[in-house]
Amino acid sequence: MGFSGGGSNVLKPHKHSSAVQDGSPLNMNNVTEATLNAGDIVYSDGAALQRLAIGSTADALVVSAGVPTWGTATSNPLIKVSKTFADITALEMDIYTLPQNAALCNIYTDITTIFDVSTALTIGDAGDPNGFQEATDWTAGTGLTSATRGAYITTFKTMRSVSSTTAIKAYGFSTTGGGGSTFTQSSTDANEELDGGGGGRAQIGQRYEAGHILIGEDVCKATFYISSPSETSTGTVNCYIRQGDGTLKATSTTTIDASTLTASYVAHEFEFPTTTMVADDMIMVSFANGDIGSAVIKCSTNNGNITNGEEWEEYGSVYQQKEIASMKQIITYSCVPVTGDTQGVVDFYLQVVD
Repeated sequence: MGFSGGGSNVLKPHKHSSAVQDGSPLNMNNVTEATLNAGDIVYSDGAALQRLAIGSTADALVVSAGVPTWGTATSNPLIKVSKTFADITALEMDIYTLPQNAALCNIYTDITTIFDVSTALTIGDAGDPNGFQEATDWTAGTGLTSATRGAYITTFKTMRSVSSTTAIKAYGFSTTGGGGSTFTQSSTDANEELDGGGGGRAQIGQRYEAGHILIGEDVCKATFYISSPSETSTGTVNCYIRQGDGTLKATSTTTIDASTLTASYVAHEFEFPTTTMVADDMIMVSFANGDIGSAVIKCSTNNGNITNGEEWEEYGSVYQQKEIASMKQIITYSCVPVTGDTQGVVDFYLQVVD
């Protein structure tokens, strides 16, 4: 049947074949149009063409009731999941969500770019290791290095979840850096009280003089021992690095909710942007923006100065030496920034069956 309507202005049935006047073959090379969205595919139900919308990431094309559909590749040999170092969150990497009533029976890895920090990892379900876990570190501790390229992971328990889906992860990623050196004054036989912002003693801290080990060093953390032995206070406990005249140099990035303090002295760590200490700088605990009411906030101290250091206070907006005493403290300096992997690409191949 020819494509032409023969002047009748009626389009005759045609096949889109190479025959003359048959509409010519459909040009599938970025020319023929249809009411489809990106990624959709077309199949026949035996009577007409049907649209199958694009599935989700990691879906596989399976057959159900005699027609194609998107689903879990329970009948396909392998599922490929590609991940990079950027997929690491809280030292874990999400790999795959195992459907309910499915079993994971094989995992292969292909490391295309080695990870520069992490090595010994575990693959499995970290939240339920009795159900699924790798028995030992990934490939005997070599982890995400060139030695694991194309590795077949065999030392794990097969998982079949009958109650819900199961998150399969790689966990135990590493970080490097942190730490540094510390100055510690651990003796304690006294304490100093802090008032709220009512004109009393709003800050108490340690002044470091020329010759002290911290002078010229970069400080990143300060730990002081703090309690609230009477009724609950409200407000925030802060920590500051100040010059000898009280001029602010740095504010801690961590604070304490005063209502969480207990009757026992607890070590509270304050983190700072790296700050270089010079002679007469002070690190001070502050409750200036709190409301102490009839409560008492105390910092643990010792009745004796440290070498090249004095205990100072801010009382009524005046900075002055408190007395011959010192703060119980741990000050961390020469800090190394904490970093994780900055490179790494891995493909996981998983076999999932019902």
